[in-house]
This record gives sequence, C-alpha cells and structure tokens, in this order.
Amino acid sequence: MFMPNDVYLQSSQRIRILWSSHKVIVWIDIDDENALPIISPREEFEHLMAKGDLVSITDPYISIALTFPKEGSRAEEIQNRAWDAIKDIVVKEPEIYQRNPRGQFIVAVIENTGSTKQTVYRWFRRYWQFGKCKNSLSGRYDLCGGKGKSRKAGDKKLGAPRTRSPGTGINVDDSIKSIFRVAIEKCILNEGEYEFDYAYNQVLIAFGVPIPCKAEDLMAVPSERQFKYFYEKEYSPIEITQKRKGLVDYLKDYRPVLGTSTSEVEGPGSRYQIDATIADVYLVSEQDREKIIGRPTFYLVVDVFSRAIVGMYIGLENASWVSAMEALANSVLDKVEYCANFGISITEDKWPTIGLPESLIGDKGEIISRHVEVLSKAFSVDIENTPSHRADWKGVVERYFRTVQVKMKPFVEGYVTGKTIGKKRHGPDYRLDATMTLHEFTQMMIKIVLYYNNDHRMTTYDADNEIPPSLPHNPLILWNWGIEYRTGRLRRPPADLVKINLFPHTEATITEHGLKLFKCFYTCREAIEWGWFEGNYKGPKKITVAYDLYSSNTIYIRTSDSYLDYLEADLTERSREYRNLTIWEVWERNDIKASTAATSKIKDRAGAVNLTNDLDEIAKRSKSEQPTTPTMTKAEKVKGINDNKRAERQYERNKKSKNPKAPDADTPSNVTTLDGKQQPRKTFKLPTSLKDLLKEDRKDE
Repeated sequence: MFMPNDVYLQSSQRIRILWSSHKVIVWIDIDDENALPIISPREEFEHLMAKGDLVSITDPYISIALTFPKEGSRAEEIQNRAWDAIKDIVVKEPEIYQRNPRGQFIVAVIENTGSTKQTVYRWFRRYWQFGKCKNSLSGRYDLCGGKGKSRKAGDKKLGAPRTRSPGTGINVDDSIKSIFRVAIEKCILNEGEYEFDYAYNQVLIAFGVPIPCKAEDLMAVPSERQFKYFYEKEYSPIEITQKRKGLVDYLKDYRPVLGTSTSEVEGPGSRYQIDATIADVYLVSEQDREKIIGRPTFYLVVDVFSRAIVGMYIGLENASWVSAMEALANSVLDKVEYCANFGISITEDKWPTIGLPESLIGDKGEIISRHVEVLSKAFSVDIENTPSHRADWKGVVERYFRTVQVKMKPFVEGYVTGKTIGKKRHGPDYRLDATMTLHEFTQMMIKIVLYYNNDHRMTTYDADNEIPPSLPHNPLILWNWGIEYRTGRLRRPPADLVKINLFPHTEATITEHGLKLFKCFYTCREAIEWGWFEGNYKGPKKITVAYDLYSSNTIYIRTSDSYLDYLEADLTERSREYRNLTIWEVWERNDIKASTAATSKIKDRAGAVNLTNDLDEIAKRSKSEQPTTPTMTKAEKVKGINDNKRAERQYERNKKSKNPKAPDADTPSNVTTLDGKQQPRKTFKLPTSLKDLLKEDRKDE
C-alpha cells in the first residue's frame, strides 16, 4: 500500500509518495534541489518492494511538518505568502504533477503574485519534498548562522562593529582565552566569590595594560562583553555553583531536591466526523452491581467517504475535549490491541482504519477548544465546526448513534424508553432494570461496530459515478477500494506522538524540588543535567507540559516549539502520596488538604492567642514577685552569680529528693515489739553532696 507522504529508500535515494492510483504512483526525490515529480507505473514499485530494493523509512523531515513559525515572525510571513500563492494549485491532483498543466499553473501564479519563476518552483518543490503541508513553506531560519560553532578569527574584527564606544576592538584568540580562563578560575570560581568587575580588571592587568592606566590604553583590549560571553559560554551553572559555594555547601544547599457529505470528499481520510451522545442505557458499578452509576458518554469518529467507524470512546467522563481526545487517539491506535483489552480477538483486516484525516468536523465546544490547535498545526488537520443547532451538517455520525443503539436495545436492561419515570402510579422505573457494567457495555459496542464495518450493507449510500456498481456498499469494502483507487488523505504519524500531543497542555513551575504541577513535583535526567533545579538557576521559571488526566505518574515536557520534541518526567519521592492517582483525584486531594489547612489555621490562631495570654500572665506574676526595695547593689548581684547558682542547684536537689508522703516515724499503738526495743528505720534520702558521683567542677561559668 503506497500512501501519500510515505517515504521510501531505494539504494541511496530517498523518495516521497505524492499521489497514487491503481495504475501509477507519483513521487519525488526529497534530497535533490532540482527535483520534480516523477510518474511511475505502480507495478514497478510493487516489483521493487517484492525484491526488497524499496524499503519504507521514517520521514526525515517530520520535524519540519511539526514545527510551526512563531506568530508575527518573519518566518510566518514568508510561509503565509507562499501558501496563499499555491494553496489553490497544489490540490489539483494529478494535473499538477504533469508537465504541461503544471507549467500553466506556474505561469498563473507568477502573474498573480509577481514572483519569479525560480521562486514559484522552489515553493512547489519544498511543499512536495517536506511533507505536503503548510509548515513546509516556513522560512528556514534554523539553517542560518552557525549555532553552537565558534567562528574562526582572522584579520577582520568579528561581530557587530562598535557604534558608540571608541576604537574597533580586537578578536579573542587562544592566548586571550587562556587569560580569560585563568582570571575566571582564580577570581570567580572560588569560595571567595569575587565580583565580576574584579576579575575583568585582572584580565586587563594580565593583558599588559600600563599602570597607571589611562582611557586611551583601553582601546585595543578585550572588552568586558567579550569576557562575559566567554564566561557564560564555557562554564555551566552547575560548575559555577560547585566552585563558588564549595562541594559541601553545594550538596547541602544547592543540589536538586528533587490537536450530500460523500460528494464533498475524495477518498478515505478526506474528512472525519466526530460527535458524542449520552447512551440510552443505565449501567451498574463493576465493584457493586447493586449500585446504578448512570448513563455513559459515547463518542464516535466516522470516515465520511466509506462510512467506516474509525474510532470510538465509551466512558463516564462528560462530553469534553478529554473524551474527544480519547476517541481521536483511538482512530490512530491499533484496533487489534484495543479489542484485546476487552477480551475480543480480531485480525488487522477486520478494523484496519488507522490514521488522522485531512479535515475533522464536529460541534462547537470540545472542537473549538484551544487544545485542538495541535491537530491543525502539528498534523495538518483542518478543523471545521458546525453552526449552532445544525447537527444535520454532520448527519453521518448523528445517524450512526441511532442505528447502533437500536441494535443493542433487545439485549440491554435499563434501556431509556423516553417515558417519564413514575408518571403513572406504580409506573415502571427502567433505571432499576440496569444490569450491565461499563466494561460489558463497551464489549457490546465493539461487537456492533465490527458488524457495521464488516457486514452491514448501506442502502442509502450515495456513490459517485467512479465507484463500480458491482461494489457492495459496505464500509470496509468502500474503505479498501478508496485506499487503492482514490487519492487517500490519511496521515499516519506515530500513535504515541498523536496521543501525547492531544493531551491537555499547561505550564509547570521550575523549583528546587522539581517541576511543580498541581502541587506534585516531577523530575527527569535531562532537567537535572541542565541545572533547572539548582539553587542559583536563572533561566525561565515556567515550562509548557502535557499531562495525562488518567495518570499523575508522568508528565511530558515540551522543550521547543516543535510538537515532535518532548521529555518524560516522573513523580519524585516528595510527591509519592500522589502516585497512581488520576489528575481528578489529585485535584480532589488538594482540595481536601486546602480545606483541612484552613480549619487548622483557625485552630492554630486560637492556640496562639491562648499561648500569648498564658505567657503574659506568667511574666506579670514573675515581675510582681520581685522585691520592691532591693537590699543589694548592682555590683553585689553580679559578683555572686556562681555561688548563687550552686546554692540554687542544691536547693533544687533537696526539693526533688523529699518524699511528699513520708511514713510516720512513730510505731502504731497497737503494735508491740517482741524485744521491747524500737528498731531504727532506714532512710532513702539522697546525699546532699554529689560531687564525687557526678564529678562536677567547683566553678560554674
């Protein structure tokens, strides 16, 4: 199967499929600067594939297709100008790939835009070679300059010329770099933490500036800006902190703590329709079947051309971008694995609909959400919204809701009948008839979808004149025919990449404990190496992340404007209480903790008021016990502190050694001793001197 935008390797030549039919394939060399589309027999490609001379490879320019220019930038201006010029021409397939029609199209573009022939050809060539998307026309400013490379110094001064400071300056060669390095390591990278100005002065002295120095002596010396540039380029924040603070203090204080209907489409993938409804059945809990949990949300994604159901979602979340994301992600996922999760075994040919469409139409609400921009920008999916109260604009998917649910009605208890519950006396309540769990309901829906895709015959399908009259009007038969004989519009990016980019995005805060999101802390190896969590980190404090609402264990860091780039960050031990929770459970736990903290704050304040009052009473009582007429002078009071301490200590010992309930020393009157003598009683009184026992010093200072 050769689909548009697929990339293959033949010997050392990399080619991209631009258009295909059952007879021919149009392709282009993606590395040739002068390449133009070439039309080849389909049998030739199939023969090369069978011999193993043609191998499918990953699109080397996928990063260009997934990177959009910044709003208002020069690159965006270039992209829009080129796209406006060719957008109505590139869709005229296959005529645009033929030499004579293409020449007429290019002449028209030149006349309309005033651009040169070379420029127009370059626009078409870049569009075809880089992925047939608008982003391929963006200004390639990423190729400008020598990012990460040092320029070689010559006789001419590098950099922008001076406009205000006198003199022309000098280039920094290896000898000057050596002086810079010595000054930095001696003056800045030590625990003395000398200021930058002092280090630069040492550079000037080492460079040979005469002492005393005059202003004219500083015309041909390394500038302070050159010195600072070298310092920031050669030394990482982690290295600077370790040297300035010392390894012990660094480890202690600064280390990390861690997007009719058939007449409007050309083939499979041209347009998908998506919609949601509340299923007409009440379900029970899997944990306790006596508990009724209500009606599930049911999403369907339908291909307009073939009427095949390409994706679905059944769950308890409300109709929103979250559940719509699940349905869209399902349209890209392997259906064999999806069905296996519900105990249903199928082969790939039973549900082969994998890919993103050229356009997606849905309701306002979840499809108007800002998250859907990812589909539009990263995966070149055109987003269409129906006007309010115009569900008929996506009648295909709307009709499927009725068709699918009627099919399950005879087999489901708790089916919504439409009658008012309890209107008549002792009238039935269909909610009480519910017997099916969410898992079982999903199994039933998968079986119904498989039936409609594989076996259902559509009696109202409005076929065009190119579809053979002998072709059965079955969704998968139409899908497979369209893939082979029509220009398919499906995009097949990696499933994980689609799912991550469809996750909600927000900003996380960079702290010394990790990336903070919803009061959870996350970390990853790359962030630690970049010094994000260092005590002296001076970079941005916010970073864009994507998060899975069904798991708090991992978030995805967006390191650039490209939707291709992301890093996984995991929960730290500091946030272990949030492990294995959903984001909804995280929000709920944080809400409970906030309420508890508010109550505890009131109790804390009340206790603080009581403590203040108690301490004040003790202080006043202590002050009132002081003698009103002192008998000693200030000198006498200070002189006897040590003797007073010893006497008071002995007093405390004696006080603690006394038994508050000492036995009566006299013998009771009704007790007579046999020998007539009174026996002396033993004493358990502690000794008054513990000098030998405690080995205390005579002097207490």
